[in-house]
Amino acid sequence: MKKLFTLFLGISIAASSYATHLMGGQISATYLSSDTSGSHYFLDLDVYRDTLGVPMTLNQSVDVFVLDTSGAYVFSFSHTMIFDTLSGNAMSSMTTVYGVEIYHFSDSITFPGNGYYMIKWSDCCRNGAIINMSNPLSENMTFLTYINVDSTNPNSSPTFLTPPVSYLPADTLWQYNPLPFDPDGDSLVWHLSVPLSAGATVPAVVLGYENLSDTTYSNATGIFSIDSITGQISWNAKMAGNFVASFAIEEYRNGVLVGAMSRDMQFVVIPDTNNAMPNISNMQTIPTNNLGYPYVKIAPGQNYQLHLLASDADVNDVVSMSAFGESFGLTISASTFGYVPTLNGNEIEGTFAWTPDMSQVRPNPYLVVLRTSDGFFYYDETVQFEVTLTTAVEELDAFKVHEIYPNPASNSFMLPLSLDKGQNISVDIYNILGVKVSAKQLNLSVGNHILIKNFDLKSGQYFVNIANANGLTITTKKLLVVK
Repeated sequence: MKKLFTLFLGISIAASSYATHLMGGQISATYLSSDTSGSHYFLDLDVYRDTLGVPMTLNQSVDVFVLDTSGAYVFSFSHTMIFDTLSGNAMSSMTTVYGVEIYHFSDSITFPGNGYYMIKWSDCCRNGAIINMSNPLSENMTFLTYINVDSTNPNSSPTFLTPPVSYLPADTLWQYNPLPFDPDGDSLVWHLSVPLSAGATVPAVVLGYENLSDTTYSNATGIFSIDSITGQISWNAKMAGNFVASFAIEEYRNGVLVGAMSRDMQFVVIPDTNNAMPNISNMQTIPTNNLGYPYVKIAPGQNYQLHLLASDADVNDVVSMSAFGESFGLTISASTFGYVPTLNGNEIEGTFAWTPDMSQVRPNPYLVVLRTSDGFFYYDETVQFEVTLTTAVEELDAFKVHEIYPNPASNSFMLPLSLDKGQNISVDIYNILGVKVSAKQLNLSVGNHILIKNFDLKSGQYFVNIANANGLTITTKKLLVVK
């Protein structure tokens, strides 16, 4: 840990004589209501900076422009936002190692009439240590959020649901998902963009900016990229240093563009080869779709649980796990997540639980990001959950799986099953690395059954996955093998 702190300090001091050291941020606008005075929105501005620069001004202004009939943006009004000292999010530290502050500004604003608006925030200056810009100290950092305001057809801007991650190791495959999301359920398209600087109404892009997908910055085993389906970013950084990337979201309603926003992020890559990356060891136990993505189908009313094991090769590191996604913010039948130590070194077991409601059935899956951390590095995995009627609640009710016994077991276990109708099922066993070590297909008739499973497995933790003929996971049971 001391070694890692020294590395971070070295990178930080290299830029300590520069200006404000802006690192990134974003703007989002959430619809509240409409009346004769206009459409009322709640505006959130998040700005990230390192603690070695000049402190942020605690009042920040945004400029609002409206698109006229000629296709030009015309200034409408400015609004001053106050630094949020009440929510508990104010200037929170992202890590105890590298000083990063999150400044959260929020306030309500009123758009005077319907129209397509642009919200703009800009300040100087970026961190002079940024490598993939030709002259970062001379560049502003500017955020733009576009939103179509229509009092009869309310619209909120898209946003990102996960907090940013500021640092990662060089020469190591790393994953991060900002988790694009639209509260109105509009269709989203996301992509890498070019950071913006100062300039006219619509600012210019940063001069001399180089994409991190360039082989100068990415190893061939992990070119910097964003997945078009999940939004997950993958990177195997080729060198240490400070780098900036920009991620843009566009939202479409019935095929029409109704908004857009972006997030700037500065990554600090450190040359640390001694600190291992925390990870989820049994991701391979999760079903996948035809494209190879982790994909789980859940029927409304199904009490579904996903058990995940996470650990770190550095035995003295403390591992934690968190989860983000739309399903956690639902007002009815929200999902839950928590983790507990397994008492096997620093290993923890995280449990995602969800019993979705009928109203949550839809063709588009819910994205859930599972983030592991050892206090220094973070690593994201993304799982898609589809709430579907493909397998009806009645079918799930007709399939009851009881508890494994004995558990712990040495060379066999019994699993009671109850079926109201005959069907094919699969019983698969996975080790903690997610490798399938046993598979069995059964054609069972109506009634009560006791499955007797003999095995020759080493001592350790395993997962027994029970699925129906449609591939829908009915339940996953933990099995402890003791020789």
